[in-house]
Amino acid sequence: MELISKRPVIGKEKGDIHIWAVAAVVVLSFLVSRACFMGETFPAGIALLTALLTYHTLNFYLLPVMLIGLGTFYSSGIAIWGDVGALCGCALVFLCTAKIRFATWHKAVIAGSITVIARSIYYIAAGYTYRIAAADLLLEGCFVAVLCGIFEILLQLVDKREPRSGTAGGMLAIASAAMLIVSGTSLPWVLIPAAMTITLLIGYLFGTMEGLLVGFVSGLILILSGGPPGAILVLALGGVVAGFARGQNKLVAALCFAAVTMGAGTIELSVNLALPIYGPLASGAILALMPQKWLFRLDTALCTFLRCGVFKEKKKNAEASAYLERIRRNFDDLSSLFVSQENNRILMSYQFKAMSRIIDHTIKEISSRPGAASVKLCAEPAWAGYAKDRGISGDSYMWEELPDGRFAIVLSDGMGNGKTAATESSLAVAAVIKLLKAGLEVELVLKLLNSILLLNAENEIFSTIDLGILNKKTGKMKFYKIGAATTFIKRKNAVETVKVSAMPMGIVDGLKIDYVTVHLNPGDQVIMISDGVTDSKREDLSMEWLAQTIEEIKSKDPQTMCDLIMNRAVENYGLKEKDDLTVLSVRVS
Repeated sequence: MELISKRPVIGKEKGDIHIWAVAAVVVLSFLVSRACFMGETFPAGIALLTALLTYHTLNFYLLPVMLIGLGTFYSSGIAIWGDVGALCGCALVFLCTAKIRFATWHKAVIAGSITVIARSIYYIAAGYTYRIAAADLLLEGCFVAVLCGIFEILLQLVDKREPRSGTAGGMLAIASAAMLIVSGTSLPWVLIPAAMTITLLIGYLFGTMEGLLVGFVSGLILILSGGPPGAILVLALGGVVAGFARGQNKLVAALCFAAVTMGAGTIELSVNLALPIYGPLASGAILALMPQKWLFRLDTALCTFLRCGVFKEKKKNAEASAYLERIRRNFDDLSSLFVSQENNRILMSYQFKAMSRIIDHTIKEISSRPGAASVKLCAEPAWAGYAKDRGISGDSYMWEELPDGRFAIVLSDGMGNGKTAATESSLAVAAVIKLLKAGLEVELVLKLLNSILLLNAENEIFSTIDLGILNKKTGKMKFYKIGAATTFIKRKNAVETVKVSAMPMGIVDGLKIDYVTVHLNPGDQVIMISDGVTDSKREDLSMEWLAQTIEEIKSKDPQTMCDLIMNRAVENYGLKEKDDLTVLSVRVS
């Protein structure tokens, strides 16, 4: 697409504005000006004209084209005169101030303000004062302002300049412009396949994060153009799935995208997620049937247009791909863990929230962070245990390094003994670690796990969770205790306790998550125990025997600490029947 620009015309560039290029700009401007939001406003044409006139005043020739575009709605019953006035007002203001260089946000504010004023004047002059609603006027002004920024990015790309917003901003600008053009055709049956095709192609060619962003903006414009209310969620999910299928066979990617977007419509939420079936099928068919050389040319053209050849951008994309591959493996593991569960609708609703957290974590993960603090501490874990039922312990534990220099250790006590308790507790610890590694927040992880266990509430299967997360950069450790026993911290010559009262997992809905933060220094030891250890001497409710035992142990080796505490607990039981016993110790160095 060629526009009249401010660059000097020299040599062979003179007269380089071809008739076909001008015709293309005219047609696209006509369609964009017809993009109707919420059935009554036309902000896209106003924003596009603002961007074009500040690009070069000779682009004024597109004003009549846009007015004709608006005029096609004259007999539709939509009040177009406010937007006509806004178009003319923006043209007048930016022609008169052509020598002033406005920042992008200045243009956005001016164009948005002119729109609000023009519509207000029209309502007053036409006697429609009852239609003047501050919120509605402000909303259209915001639409114009945001679209000004989007078209500004698009014109920077047309002018072969790298936008400040980077590749992500350019991708959003292209997707927005494409959706506005399709919306301007006033063919409702084309909107949904177009939005899905754009999302699928971008996700498949560029990856998960780009697919998510384009799915979000395509869904938003689809809703504003009168599409289904659940379009944002479905398209964002579809973009993520398309990104995961990047590099796979086209047919596999198309089938996965179609299956997920159609399957999302079966979920019962407050918002209807169902989209017409022809949308996913059409978009999947387009990708599956598109020749590989066409797909390669599209990829090359988009990369060239978006300036994707910059080394820094390539490096970020490589980092994002590696990180998202780790996320994919974690979710594959989780899928196998929960394959026997029932009532998948509840789990699916949590997956939407989980995916949001993961993408947010992805953005933070790949963004440059100069001067980030380095890891200062090291965690040395150890374990000792005793199984009551034929070598099968109902206690399970796990520790793992997390992103951003964190270390997690978790202990779960399944209610009862033997294989059933072991299965539930191992599911709990594996789920916690996998979800934390995927980048989810601790509170969301614990609530998700609680909902999973509630699905089997009729079987009275519960689990405790004792979770500690150490920030090895700062030395701060957070303890989350859901029905878990007291934790002990041994410092130089003192023993401290950490207690948090809460019901075990899987008993009540709406789990309240509390935590305690403790600062650890090199040489400190954290001791986590299961209920079997504390029950070895039930008459000592304050567990002074355990605090004294920990204080008397002079060894700094965490394994020795675990073994000696285990021996003392077994001695306390004597001839009594023992419960499952587990001791974890982490030494900070």
